[in-house]
Amino acid sequence: MKQRNWQMYFLILFGTNLVIITVIVIFIFSTPPQSDPLPNPISIDEPGAEFKVEATKEDLNQLINDYLGQVIQADSANFSVQIDQDIHLYGTFSAFGVPIPINIRMDPDVQPNGDLVLLITEMSLGLLNLPKDRILHYFNRQVDTPAWIFLDSVNEQIYVAVTQINIQSNIRFSMQELDLTDENISFSIKISRAGAVVNEIDASG
Repeated sequence: MKQRNWQMYFLILFGTNLVIITVIVIFIFSTPPQSDPLPNPISIDEPGAEFKVEATKEDLNQLINDYLGQVIQADSANFSVQIDQDIHLYGTFSAFGVPIPINIRMDPDVQPNGDLVLLITEMSLGLLNLPKDRILHYFNRQVDTPAWIFLDSVNEQIYVAVTQINIQSNIRFSMQELDLTDENISFSIKISRAGAVVNEIDASG
Protein backbone atom coordinates (compact mmCIF):
# COMPACT_ATOMS: atom_id res chain seq x y z
CA MET A 1 0.00 0.00 0.00
CA LYS A 2 2.79 2.39 0.95
CA GLN A 3 4.63 1.56 -2.27
CA ARG A 4 1.51 2.35 -4.32
CA ASN A 5 1.09 5.71 -2.55
CA TRP A 6 4.74 6.52 -3.19
CA GLN A 7 4.38 5.69 -6.88
CA MET A 8 1.20 7.78 -7.11
CA TYR A 9 2.85 10.80 -5.47
CA PHE A 10 5.84 10.42 -7.76
CA LEU A 11 3.66 10.35 -10.87
CA ILE A 12 1.68 13.38 -9.70
CA LEU A 13 4.89 15.32 -9.00
CA PHE A 14 6.44 14.26 -12.30
CA GLY A 15 3.29 15.18 -14.23
CA THR A 16 3.03 18.57 -12.51
CA ASN A 17 6.66 19.42 -13.29
CA LEU A 18 6.23 18.25 -16.88
CA VAL A 19 3.20 20.52 -17.34
CA ILE A 20 5.05 23.49 -15.81
CA ILE A 21 8.11 22.92 -18.02
CA THR A 22 5.88 22.65 -21.08
CA VAL A 23 4.09 25.90 -20.19
CA ILE A 24 7.43 27.68 -19.68
CA VAL A 25 8.76 26.46 -23.04
CA ILE A 26 5.56 27.54 -24.81
CA PHE A 27 5.72 30.93 -23.08
CA ILE A 28 9.38 31.41 -24.04
CA PHE A 29 8.79 30.65 -27.71
CA SER A 30 5.39 32.33 -28.01
CA THR A 31 6.90 35.80 -28.49
CA PRO A 32 10.17 36.94 -30.09
CA PRO A 33 12.89 37.96 -27.63
CA GLN A 34 12.83 41.63 -26.75
CA SER A 35 15.51 43.82 -25.24
CA ASP A 36 15.44 46.75 -22.87
CA PRO A 37 16.15 50.01 -24.74
CA LEU A 38 19.85 50.61 -24.13
CA PRO A 39 20.96 54.00 -22.79
CA ASN A 40 23.13 56.42 -24.70
CA PRO A 41 26.65 56.05 -23.25
CA ILE A 42 27.23 59.62 -22.11
CA SER A 43 30.42 60.53 -20.26
CA ILE A 44 29.77 62.81 -17.31
CA ASP A 45 32.36 65.58 -17.21
CA GLU A 46 31.81 67.64 -14.08
CA PRO A 47 34.40 69.61 -12.09
CA GLY A 48 35.26 68.00 -8.80
CA ALA A 49 37.51 65.59 -6.95
CA GLU A 50 38.11 62.16 -8.48
CA PHE A 51 39.50 59.12 -6.67
CA LYS A 52 40.73 55.83 -8.09
CA VAL A 53 39.86 52.72 -6.08
CA GLU A 54 41.49 49.36 -6.67
CA ALA A 55 39.85 46.09 -5.62
CA THR A 56 40.38 42.34 -5.64
CA LYS A 57 38.06 39.63 -6.90
CA GLU A 58 37.16 38.84 -3.30
CA ASP A 59 36.28 42.48 -2.60
CA LEU A 60 34.11 42.69 -5.71
CA ASN A 61 32.49 39.33 -5.03
CA GLN A 62 31.52 40.33 -1.48
CA LEU A 63 30.26 43.75 -2.57
CA ILE A 64 28.02 42.28 -5.30
CA ASN A 65 26.61 39.51 -3.12
CA ASP A 66 25.88 41.94 -0.26
CA TYR A 67 23.63 44.02 -2.55
CA LEU A 68 22.43 41.37 -5.02
CA GLY A 69 19.08 40.90 -3.31
CA GLN A 70 18.38 44.61 -3.72
CA VAL A 71 19.55 44.68 -7.35
CA ILE A 72 17.70 41.63 -8.75
CA GLN A 73 14.28 40.96 -7.25
CA ALA A 74 11.80 38.22 -8.04
CA ASP A 75 9.27 36.10 -6.16
CA SER A 76 10.99 33.51 -3.93
CA ALA A 77 14.32 34.29 -5.60
CA ASN A 78 17.80 33.51 -4.36
CA PHE A 79 20.82 34.59 -6.41
CA SER A 80 24.57 34.49 -5.86
CA VAL A 81 27.61 35.60 -7.84
CA GLN A 82 31.01 33.92 -8.04
CA ILE A 83 33.84 35.86 -9.66
CA ASP A 84 36.87 33.93 -10.89
CA GLN A 85 37.99 33.85 -14.53
CA ASP A 86 34.52 35.09 -15.44
CA ILE A 87 31.37 36.26 -13.67
CA HIS A 88 29.00 33.45 -12.70
CA LEU A 89 25.44 34.30 -11.64
CA TYR A 90 23.42 31.36 -10.35
CA GLY A 91 20.38 30.72 -8.21
CA THR A 92 16.65 30.10 -8.44
CA PHE A 93 13.49 32.10 -9.00
CA SER A 94 9.85 31.07 -8.83
CA ALA A 95 7.77 30.31 -11.91
CA PHE A 96 4.20 29.06 -11.43
CA GLY A 97 5.08 28.36 -7.80
CA VAL A 98 8.02 26.11 -8.67
CA PRO A 99 11.70 27.10 -8.12
CA ILE A 100 13.55 27.26 -11.44
CA PRO A 101 17.37 27.10 -11.38
CA ILE A 102 19.26 29.52 -13.60
CA ASN A 103 22.96 29.74 -14.46
CA ILE A 104 24.61 32.60 -16.34
CA ARG A 105 28.31 32.93 -17.15
CA MET A 106 29.54 36.29 -18.41
CA ASP A 107 32.69 38.04 -19.57
CA PRO A 108 32.99 41.73 -18.57
CA ASP A 109 33.78 44.46 -21.08
CA VAL A 110 34.43 47.97 -19.74
CA GLN A 111 33.03 50.71 -21.97
CA PRO A 112 34.91 53.93 -22.81
CA ASN A 113 32.51 56.01 -20.70
CA GLY A 114 32.92 53.78 -17.62
CA ASP A 115 29.81 51.60 -18.04
CA LEU A 116 30.04 47.81 -18.10
CA VAL A 117 28.79 45.24 -20.60
CA LEU A 118 28.49 41.61 -19.46
CA LEU A 119 28.73 39.33 -22.49
CA ILE A 120 26.84 36.09 -21.86
CA THR A 121 28.91 33.02 -22.76
CA GLU A 122 26.75 30.32 -21.16
CA MET A 123 23.19 30.30 -19.93
CA SER A 124 20.80 27.59 -18.80
CA LEU A 125 17.32 27.49 -17.30
CA GLY A 126 17.01 24.35 -15.20
CA LEU A 127 17.81 21.39 -17.45
CA LEU A 128 16.34 23.08 -20.52
CA ASN A 129 18.74 23.47 -23.44
CA LEU A 130 17.31 26.66 -24.92
CA PRO A 131 18.82 29.59 -26.86
CA LYS A 132 20.43 32.21 -24.63
CA ASP A 133 18.38 35.06 -26.08
CA ARG A 134 15.12 33.24 -25.24
CA ILE A 135 16.22 32.46 -21.67
CA LEU A 136 17.34 36.05 -21.09
CA HIS A 137 14.04 37.31 -22.48
CA TYR A 138 12.11 35.05 -20.10
CA PHE A 139 14.36 36.01 -17.16
CA ASN A 140 13.73 39.67 -17.97
CA ARG A 141 9.96 39.07 -17.82
CA GLN A 142 10.17 37.38 -14.43
CA VAL A 143 12.53 39.63 -12.44
CA ASP A 144 12.71 43.30 -11.52
CA THR A 145 15.99 45.13 -11.93
CA PRO A 146 17.00 48.72 -11.13
CA ALA A 147 16.90 51.42 -13.78
CA TRP A 148 20.65 51.16 -14.45
CA ILE A 149 20.59 47.46 -15.48
CA PHE A 150 19.48 46.67 -19.04
CA LEU A 151 18.89 43.10 -20.26
CA ASP A 152 19.75 42.94 -23.96
CA SER A 153 18.24 39.68 -25.20
CA VAL A 154 18.97 40.32 -28.88
CA ASN A 155 22.73 40.75 -28.35
CA GLU A 156 22.84 38.26 -25.44
CA GLN A 157 24.37 40.69 -23.00
CA ILE A 158 23.62 42.69 -19.87
CA TYR A 159 24.39 46.41 -19.91
CA VAL A 160 25.26 47.85 -16.49
CA ALA A 161 25.11 51.64 -16.60
CA VAL A 162 27.57 52.15 -13.74
CA THR A 163 27.66 55.89 -14.41
CA GLN A 164 23.93 56.10 -13.68
CA ILE A 165 24.11 54.48 -10.25
CA ASN A 166 22.83 57.14 -7.86
CA ILE A 167 24.19 56.72 -4.34
CA GLN A 168 24.12 60.45 -3.61
CA SER A 169 23.36 63.29 -5.97
CA ASN A 170 26.97 64.50 -5.99
CA ILE A 171 28.74 61.13 -6.30
CA ARG A 172 29.38 59.34 -9.60
CA PHE A 173 30.95 55.95 -10.26
CA SER A 174 32.64 54.64 -13.39
CA MET A 175 34.59 51.47 -14.17
CA GLN A 176 38.20 51.83 -15.29
CA GLU A 177 39.48 48.25 -15.46
CA LEU A 178 37.94 44.83 -14.93
CA ASP A 179 40.54 42.31 -16.05
CA LEU A 180 39.73 39.10 -14.19
CA THR A 181 42.64 37.14 -15.68
CA ASP A 182 45.34 39.45 -14.30
CA GLU A 183 43.07 40.73 -11.50
CA ASN A 184 43.31 44.37 -12.54
CA ILE A 185 40.12 45.79 -11.04
CA SER A 186 39.62 49.49 -10.52
CA PHE A 187 36.90 52.12 -10.64
CA SER A 188 36.71 55.83 -10.04
CA ILE A 189 34.59 57.82 -7.62
CA LYS A 190 33.95 61.43 -8.55
CA ILE A 191 32.52 64.02 -6.16
CA SER A 192 31.23 67.02 -8.05
CA ARG A 193 32.36 70.44 -6.89
CA ALA A 194 28.79 71.78 -6.81
CA GLY A 195 27.66 68.89 -4.61
CA ALA A 196 30.57 69.41 -2.23
CA VAL A 197 29.68 73.10 -1.82
CA VAL A 198 26.04 72.25 -1.08
CA ASN A 199 27.08 69.67 1.53
CA GLU A 200 29.36 72.21 3.22
CA ILE A 201 26.51 74.75 3.41
CA ASP A 202 24.13 72.13 4.84
CA ALA A 203 26.69 71.06 7.43
CA SER A 204 27.36 74.63 8.53
CA GLY A 205 23.63 75.42 8.75
